Formats: sequence, C-alpha cells, structure tokens
Amino acid sequence: ARRPGIWTDRTMLSVHDARRAARAGEVAALERPALWRRAARRAVRLRPGRYGERLRAAREGACPPSVAKQIEKDLHRTFGSVHVRGVRVPQAEALSSLRNVLLAYASHNPRVGYCQSMNFVAAVLLLVVDEETAFACLATVVERVLQGHFADDMAMSLVDGSVLRGLLSAKDPQLMRHLEEMQVAPSLVTAQWLLTCFVASAMPLSALLRVWDCLFLEGDAALPFLLRLCAALFLSRRDELLAAHDPGEVYLLLMQSGASVGSAVPLLAAAYALPWDAPLLPHALAQLRTSHAATLVADGAPEALVLAAQAAAEGAGAEREAEG
Repeated sequence: ARRPGIWTDRTMLSVHDARRAARAGEVAALERPALWRRAARRAVRLRPGRYGERLRAAREGACPPSVAKQIEKDLHRTFGSVHVRGVRVPQAEALSSLRNVLLAYASHNPRVGYCQSMNFVAAVLLLVVDEETAFACLATVVERVLQGHFADDMAMSLVDGSVLRGLLSAKDPQLMRHLEEMQVAPSLVTAQWLLTCFVASAMPLSALLRVWDCLFLEGDAALPFLLRLCAALFLSRRDELLAAHDPGEVYLLLMQSGASVGSAVPLLAAAYALPWDAPLLPHALAQLRTSHAATLVADGAPEALVLAAQAAAEGAGAEREAEG
C-alpha cells in the first residue's frame, strides 16, 4: 500500500518525511505553500468551493454587523503592527485579502465568528498562501489546534496556560518560584504567543515560518508542539529572568523573547528535546487539561472551564476516530 503523503508542486513527501523536514527546519520555501495547503485539507476536510461560498454569503450579510465592524477596525491595526512588519504586499491588496479571509471564516463558523488575534494569524498566512488556503489554514488553527481558545471567555486559553505553568514548574522549579515571588504571571504573555501562533512573540518572519511548518505538519501533535515551543522560548531567557527583580522587566523580557531568535533550528531542537512525550500524549494531555480546569474552578474560576476542557477532549477523540 502507498504510504500517506502530501503533494508538493514537484514531488510527494510522505507525512513522516514532511514532518521530519519541518522539525529540522528544512522545508524549502517553494514547497511550503503546497505542504500547508495539503496539511490543512487533511485537518479540516472542507468541501471544494466552501471558501467562495462563505465569502459570498458574508458579503450578502451573513455576518452580523458587529462582527464585520470589528474586522474592519482590526484590518488597519494589523499591518501597522510591529508583529507583522515583514509584510511586503501592497496595502490595498493586503487589506482586501485579509478582509475576505476573516469575513469568510466568520460566516463559515458563526459560533466563533471573529476574535482578535485571528487577524494576525491570517495576515501571516497570506504572506505564504492564497486566500482559499489561508481560510483552510485558519480553520485548522481555530478548530483543530487551538479549539476553545478563540472564545469570549478564553476558557481553553486559561486551561492551557495552567497546564504550561505546571509543566514548567516541574521542569524548572527554581525559575518558577522566582517569578511567583514577584507575582509574575507568565501566562499573560504565553497566552498571546499561543493565540497568535507566536506572531506576538516578536520572532523574525523567517523563524516564524519554520515554526508554522511544524504547526501544520504535526497533525494531532500540533498543540503539544506549541506548548513545547512556548516552554523552549520561555526557558531561552532563563538566566535573564532569574537575574531580574522587577515584574516590569520580566514582562518586557518575555514580550521580546522572539526578537532574540536568529535561526529557528536551535529553538525547535530545544522544544522537541523537552522530556514531555508521556504527558503530552493525547489521552494524558486531555487528563491534564481536565485536572487543571478543575483546580482553576476550585480557585474561583467559572465552571465553564471544566466543560470546555471536556469538550476539547471529546472533540479530539472524535477526530482521531474519524481519521482512524
């Protein structure tokens, strides 16, 4: 039987080979659009023509006026942001394409609609792929990788922030105690790293695209990969964080962490080297999320966190069964 693979414009890589190339930071720029497109199609299985259909519906009023107004407001903030200073397309074309993708997605998934941070993800996608592929990739991020993060209550963002904090506390208790003594909450920064898939980390575009190769090619392991990368980027500033004694200095260090990344290769190697294979397996991660959600609720957080964690676990399980 033929091995499952992903077509590029010139050849067909097996899923294993494509993932190995991504982890090593070796995906060629010319191959990236086709690899992302095939990976997104495998992840969300949109029927042909779905993008054009939802874009037409959005233009005909399928999006609530409040959603369309928020998208329009955020368009002009996106390309003026330092986070996407690598944009090299004409302003009018960039705004039009970004508007199209965000409106079409809000029409496609009215339960989520539009949330801030989606604009930054879509803007970077449009540097690499066409609008239809950007739509599929955005759906992959929102519905598969970060399910429950793009919500008004940010339930899963809180849960995964707690999971990451627990993993970091076990990995480096000295550093985490130091930050706790200063009443620093790293999740205030790492939540933005996750929501924007590291666009908000100030990482150079060349490194960010290497990170996104892994994001799309890891499949069901994409969320564990993002948690690993959050930890690796966080720990890359360990010595400076331990030397800091002012909360403002700590937050500034974390917010600028990505700017110190030259090549993505050492960062990816550090992320994959973390000894977290067992806790980040699907079943174990689902249990971790449920446990951390229950702890947060016991500390006064809304009961919705437990429900969100359970829904995420059930959704991931159903997807794995469908793929199996």
